[in-house]
Amino acid sequence: MSVPFFVAVVGIYSDTSYFCKHQMEFKIPFIQQLKSYNKGFIVNDLVGGLTVGVMLIPQGMAYAFLAGVPAVYGLYASLVPLLMYMVFGSSRYVTIGPAALISLLIITGLDKIGITDPQEYLNAVFVIALIAGVFQLLLGFFKLGNIINFISQPVLKGFIIGAAFTIILSQVKHIFGIPVEGRATLDVLQQLYMNLGNLDLYTLLLGLGGVTFLLFMKTLSKRIPSQLILVGLTLGLTYYFQLDQEGVQILGEVPSGIPDFSVPEMSWDMIVSLIPVSITIGLISFIEVYAIGVSLEDKRDSANVEPNQELIATGLGKTLGAFFYAFPTSGSFSRSAVNKEAGTRTNVAGIYTIILIILTLLFLTPYFYYLPKAALGAIIIVAIFGLIDIKYVRDLAKVDTRDLVMLFITALITFLIGIQEGIITGVVLSIASLTYNTSYPHIAELGLVKGTNTLRNVNRFEDVQVDEHILIIRIDAPLTFSNVPQFISKLNQFENHKKDLSFVLLNASAIDYVDSTALKKIKEIADDYKKRNIRFAISTLKGPVRDKFKRSEMFGEIGEENFFASDYEALKAYKEGEEDQDKSLIFQSNK
Repeated sequence: MSVPFFVAVVGIYSDTSYFCKHQMEFKIPFIQQLKSYNKGFIVNDLVGGLTVGVMLIPQGMAYAFLAGVPAVYGLYASLVPLLMYMVFGSSRYVTIGPAALISLLIITGLDKIGITDPQEYLNAVFVIALIAGVFQLLLGFFKLGNIINFISQPVLKGFIIGAAFTIILSQVKHIFGIPVEGRATLDVLQQLYMNLGNLDLYTLLLGLGGVTFLLFMKTLSKRIPSQLILVGLTLGLTYYFQLDQEGVQILGEVPSGIPDFSVPEMSWDMIVSLIPVSITIGLISFIEVYAIGVSLEDKRDSANVEPNQELIATGLGKTLGAFFYAFPTSGSFSRSAVNKEAGTRTNVAGIYTIILIILTLLFLTPYFYYLPKAALGAIIIVAIFGLIDIKYVRDLAKVDTRDLVMLFITALITFLIGIQEGIITGVVLSIASLTYNTSYPHIAELGLVKGTNTLRNVNRFEDVQVDEHILIIRIDAPLTFSNVPQFISKLNQFENHKKDLSFVLLNASAIDYVDSTALKKIKEIADDYKKRNIRFAISTLKGPVRDKFKRSEMFGEIGEENFFASDYEALKAYKEGEEDQDKSLIFQSNK
């Protein structure tokens, strides 16, 4: 507690920069931005930074409130994590700070563990930030940023929508002024229903009035600091009319001053118990930050948002922030979008945001004493509305029913049972969907389009010639142990519709990988056809598959005369007995 904030941050930052440069070879995009910085950027960055700061003050306090920690920690969490992202982040527009989804993960995760003591709870929050930060740094160091691709978009959207409704429900008690114990959705719904007669009228007026005001201001302009205006209005009303004495819950004393350096208390048992929620927060916050960066950057600059760099930037923010009373943070789409709309040109804007937060901590926190919790609940609810992407659900309903079902299942599990259960369900559904698509790929019978040399799916195209003696089959996937049974089943199904079959051609144009099981099955298929006096041929082998065929001596096993560069050449060779193709192209291999 004795080391001043800036001295500690500068010291850690210097050591980190050296370590990054000489050991891990981290990039520092901020330096590149400074090299190309010009005076014309100053006003844009100043306006952008201050605009974000004005939004961040009430949002930070509200999200700290949602996370179950005193409101001032939302301001603490807006310093070091934002500073680290400003230096190491690869997006110009992403703003780091408290975020609703991460706050919800914190409170539900610690609730499951059963931590109730306020001091122990607060300490555990910082330990979570430390573990999540280290986890992100390890992912970034080992270049595992592409892990983001293993969670499907429908599942992620379903989780976010379910969590959004959970967050909204968690704030209804503050809008209505109804005391509610516990956080399980069904329990909260039951208690809200049973206690509707005990709602506080003044709290209800402040809460619903706040929601209405924020929604109305949104229709006017997103750049108006409506949340800060709401804070000022409700604070003034509560103070002037002494509403705290009429049952309206207020924040109370908010400490002044910037945070000092402090090491969270840790034990091995605590670390083990906090790893699941910490890893979940690390993954979700990374996904949020990366998705925001890619969506807001211009198309030509979106490639500059590099996932591993984002892991390093957010990981450093969480890790170092844990030593300055910063609970886990993430990106905010609303603040980031406003940051872009305000004209921000570089990450220098973050400096002005940080300065504004520091000035607030030094001079303004005593004025938040009479801030009603209903106002914070209104801020959270309206901010969360933006997470419920109705347009995406509507579009998905038109395109993919299976993905829509996955979205709804994930959303319902998240809302009705729990956040972590929703995440696990989503991951399982993503893996199951991937496994299903791999095991049951698209397999088609092809035919020659009349008057052309082109082959197409006989069930999709008109004027396709189907020869009862010829079967041409194409599988649109890698051929592996998981889908070989389905391939053989389809092959037999197509065969049953043929009379006097004498030629089978496997179009391998969409097969970019085969495993040992598939190679063995292809050999067995070829042997079976040979016994039945049916010629079996393969066309359009890709390079990596040719390499596997050569190493396994499949060319010799099946017969080199049965491999062709195109379907048309294979048909011509079968029908007319012409073998004028250049065999060197077919059997060319790197192995």
